[in-house]
Amino acid sequence: MIAWLAHLYTASGAVFAFLAARAVIEFDYRAAFFWLGVQVVVDATDGALARALRVSDRLPWFNGAKLDDIIDYLTYVFVPALFIWRAILVPDSWIVYVTSAMLLSSAFGFNRNDAKTDDHFFTGFPSYWNIVVFYLMVLKLPDTVNGVILLALAAMVFVPLRYVYP
Repeated sequence: MIAWLAHLYTASGAVFAFLAARAVIEFDYRAAFFWLGVQVVVDATDGALARALRVSDRLPWFNGAKLDDIIDYLTYVFVPALFIWRAILVPDSWIVYVTSAMLLSSAFGFNRNDAKTDDHFFTGFPSYWNIVVFYLMVLKLPDTVNGVILLALAAMVFVPLRYVYP
């Protein structure tokens, strides 16, 4: 039973993703970033909790890492793509292209076997679109500059440079 509680803790991120998405759609960006922040706390602690509770020993047939990746994709990729659309952070005619580049490159990035190295780095840009979108909103750069930044980062997912893994 306790192992399921650890998985429920991880899975709660889907609810936070929904709450963040709803806030973005309602133009309540502060609330959206709040819910994404709550999810970052869950994401930063769920692995340690799962290891402490020996979840993989208790439920060896359930893939908690896959569950974590699904939640991460929602909160680090999909919800930020909604931000790009709703907050019009790129030229209107670019929105589908830029968000598609984010969503597709990250789908490939999340499925790399070498996405995380043994020495604690990411291979390729780690799809931290939530952080990128936060800075784009704060910096209020021209929408064309934002678009170029986002497209360049989407391309960097495929460039095997090492990025710090927190």
